[in-house]
Amino acid sequence: MEAFMTFMLMRALLIGLVIVGVAVLVAVVVVLAKRAGRLDDAKRLAAPIARAAGNRGGAIGAVGRGAAHYLEHRDEQR
Repeated sequence: MEAFMTFMLMRALLIGLVIVGVAVLVAVVVVLAKRAGRLDDAKRLAAPIARAAGNRGGAIGAVGRGAAHYLEHRDEQR
C-alpha cells in the first residue's frame, strides 16, 4: 500500500511539474514576442487556431472558446 501511495504522489508531482513548465514556457514566449514587437502578429496567427479548438468538446473546446473570445474582443477594442 505504501508503494502505491508513493507512486500516486510521484505521479501527481510529475503532472504538476509539467503543467507549471508549460505555463512558464508560454509566459516566456509571450514576453519575448512582446519585447520583439511581434505580439500582434502572434495574436493574429493564434486566432484561427483558437476558433478551431473552440469547435471541439471538453476542456480543449472550453479553452479554445475562451481564447477565441478574448482575441476577438481585443480586436474590437481597437
